[in-house]
Amino acid sequence: METQKKKDVPRNFWKNICSLISFIRLNDKRIFLWIGSSIVLSALVPFPYILLSRKVIDAFTGNVDYTATVKIIALMVALDWLLRTVNQFIDTELDKKVKRLEYGAIQRLFYKMSVLDYELLDDADTKDKFGKATKCVMSLNFYELVLSVRTFFSGGLILLGVMGIIGSVDPVLLVVISLVILANAYANSRLKKYRYRMDSELWPIDRKMEWFMQFSANIEYAKEIRVNQLQEFIFQKYRKLSDHYYGLLDRITDSEGIVRYIGILLSALQEGMAYLVLGFKILVEKTLTVGEFTMVFGAITSFKNACSGMIGGIIEVLNRGRYFSNYLEFMELEGNNRKGDAPAEVRPGQGVEIEFKHVSFRYPNQNKYALKDINVKLAPFTRVAVIGDNGAGKTSFIKLLCRLYEPEEGQIMINGRDIRELDYRSYQKILSVVFQDYKLFSFSVRENILFSQDREREEEIYQKAAYMGADAMLKALPQGLDTLLFKDYDAAGVNLSGGEGQKVAILRALFKESEIMILDEPTAALDPDAEKKIYESFQAFSKGKTAVYISHRLASARYCDKILVFKDGELCEQGDHESLMALGGEYKRLYQIQAGYYAEKAAG
Repeated sequence: METQKKKDVPRNFWKNICSLISFIRLNDKRIFLWIGSSIVLSALVPFPYILLSRKVIDAFTGNVDYTATVKIIALMVALDWLLRTVNQFIDTELDKKVKRLEYGAIQRLFYKMSVLDYELLDDADTKDKFGKATKCVMSLNFYELVLSVRTFFSGGLILLGVMGIIGSVDPVLLVVISLVILANAYANSRLKKYRYRMDSELWPIDRKMEWFMQFSANIEYAKEIRVNQLQEFIFQKYRKLSDHYYGLLDRITDSEGIVRYIGILLSALQEGMAYLVLGFKILVEKTLTVGEFTMVFGAITSFKNACSGMIGGIIEVLNRGRYFSNYLEFMELEGNNRKGDAPAEVRPGQGVEIEFKHVSFRYPNQNKYALKDINVKLAPFTRVAVIGDNGAGKTSFIKLLCRLYEPEEGQIMINGRDIRELDYRSYQKILSVVFQDYKLFSFSVRENILFSQDREREEEIYQKAAYMGADAMLKALPQGLDTLLFKDYDAAGVNLSGGEGQKVAILRALFKESEIMILDEPTAALDPDAEKKIYESFQAFSKGKTAVYISHRLASARYCDKILVFKDGELCEQGDHESLMALGGEYKRLYQIQAGYYAEKAAG
């Protein structure tokens, strides 16, 4: 097994380089020119001093004409300055372009996470993969990977030049130095592998700690935490995680310290060996001049740096390449509901027919069916109420219709076509949805409704808001529709009440050009009068659409053409209000319970 791992090192090294080359080629080919120039210039930088220092020192000890010596020094300094200046310029430009490439990778990662299948997004393994992918681009791992490739090839060019210089003086010295460098590199390699393995343990802990940090500052939880005095309870959970996290970091730090101690010892042995060998050749054998000693010692230093650079480059390419592989793996994630390519087109006046054919569904890692053998057909332009107790399957029914999850069995048909055959993005365009746990964003009210800064539709916004009794609320905001929501980015942001926020979310759904309107508990935060006004306005707004309502308040069912009654994941009844009341089943039971509740409340 260990032998196989060693054999995999070269393959993984070149695989990582090839993956990087492919990535750069797809995104910015110009970077290759800067990397190549940086490799060549970096390799040339040490040689003016290595080659010309010999002549300068020998001139000092050999009574050579001072003017000639000054010319050599001037040439050496000028070449060194020129090479370093040009190299610095190229490295600066390369840094900017690589960081720009990394910023692009961050943007693509952000976009990928936003379009990833909901089913995958809700999976813990996906979240860990996202954390690892983020580690690549947010912790400069991608940037360091590019620089490590440059260091490796630059070190190789330097090595070719200085090996001849050292080998011509004493081949044994070349072997000794190489062995010391390899020993140091092996220790660092083991450390890098250990660090990556420990990072694999740190990632899920870090993600949980980040969640706790965001959770503690989340205004949605602030009331519960304070009223129930949960501070100590939550803090103890966070402290347990952080103690484990920093315990792992301590182990990494200790390992790094041991490797540094080894490096210090090996460097001291190498320096001592070099002085002993070269001193013996000058003082005893008298086969080496002081100038040659200076040249060889400079070559040894460059040899050591080049070897360390190459080996370090290999280690870093292998190590950083793992992070880069994690990034590529996450970016290649694909879900089932992206595979359709047929456009979800609805002809004018056609409407949308929805049909569930023997649909069953279980949530990931769950044994119990959330929905079991659902069969229902909804004609175009039908207004449908979906009712049932909590956990009956109502929201699961909506999530499948929205293609947030795929059915385990059966088909969901839109105008006779399986929705899995339809292009996902075009399918989403025919849906307007207000979820029970709707979310508003830290944008302006206008942007939360239109997702644009379109000012030409302002009058239309107020008109539709007036139908719902929300126009006065919008006009009362400090900057009207340009008022920012929440205080995440601006202290002037406004926090809306639950009912006000729900009205904004409903307005958003009304402004989306769609053929299917889905409202999941759209009036849960509204008082009965506001609820009645909104349902009456929906009669007009849902005209020409297929509308699906979920509500615990069965009064909403009176506004609908058809009622679907769910119980324990099954569709147990369907029909209109009168037929279901006459049936005397689950719907009548629920209706009478709620009617009795409101009667008692009114009497009280």
